[in-house]
Amino acid sequence: MPVSPVIDFHAHVIDPDVFKQTISHSVITGFGARPMPFPEPGSPNWGLLGGMVDPGIQIRDMHRKGIDISVISTPTVIQGTWWAEPPLAAELDRRGNERIADWVKRFPQRFVGSFTLPMQDLGLALKEMDYAVSRLGLKVANVSSNTGGVYLGDPRFRPFWEAVRDHGVTVLIHPHGVSDPHFQKFALWNGVGQPMEASLALASLIYEGIFESFPEVQVVIVHGGGYLPHYAARLDRNATAYPFSTQNIKRLPSEYLRCLYYDSCVYSPDVLEALIRRVGADRVVLGTDYPFGEADPIAEIRKCAGLSASDLENIVSKTPLEILGIARSPVRTAPAVL
Repeated sequence: MPVSPVIDFHAHVIDPDVFKQTISHSVITGFGARPMPFPEPGSPNWGLLGGMVDPGIQIRDMHRKGIDISVISTPTVIQGTWWAEPPLAAELDRRGNERIADWVKRFPQRFVGSFTLPMQDLGLALKEMDYAVSRLGLKVANVSSNTGGVYLGDPRFRPFWEAVRDHGVTVLIHPHGVSDPHFQKFALWNGVGQPMEASLALASLIYEGIFESFPEVQVVIVHGGGYLPHYAARLDRNATAYPFSTQNIKRLPSEYLRCLYYDSCVYSPDVLEALIRRVGADRVVLGTDYPFGEADPIAEIRKCAGLSASDLENIVSKTPLEILGIARSPVRTAPAVL
């Protein structure tokens, strides 16, 4: 009997040419207010970041962490195309998507591919989605929390959600880079701003009625959905204090938390325990945020008090298999960790 594969839903790949073009336009990449140059092979940071451009390095690191399959995605915080005019954004997204598709083609048992879209022009975005799904065989739409300050639940994005439903793809939401000057001190763009962005994206989906209109869509939000899952009772309180806030939904806001999935990269077993209590272990998937996240992500999950063997199986294997529609367990190529 094959052992169930361990699946990481949050691992990054960079296209160096697209990344360099982002830097050449002097845009804020999301790493604070300063663009981040990508390291060259042999440089001090290459050991950390090289796995985003070399699949051999990433597979080596997967093996070391006991991960069999990674859902690979462009890190939109540092290689986003939100800054570009739509035709250029579409060109750059196409290049990044084809690089990810190449990794999947070369290592089909190790990688599942995602694709980015020029969301500032929905016509171009839907064209790229069709290409990514039908021509490249990619399974996951990798989108930022907002485009130009407009969050994903906004009515203007309804055609995107219709296409997601019709293509049967999963949506992976990553918080957008925070460039507000107030968040640059002490790297608060990352420590505070990113969880806020995830929370705003999640609130947008709930309050705009996305899960009412598209109950069949599958959405994974990284970094545990930010702050909102832990403070949803205040949203429920607002349903009474401000009834207009629920004009697009039929249930209390907190009841929609189980309409999507959350990755496990929250940097604290206590926080992960609270998330599991709120949404259930069957709504959490392993996410490493490779190469930036926890050194031993599966060990961090194991630290959660009261976590059963079946809970762990759900998080690292069963639930992601179901989301991705992988019908059978492939032969393991990394050491068993369960």
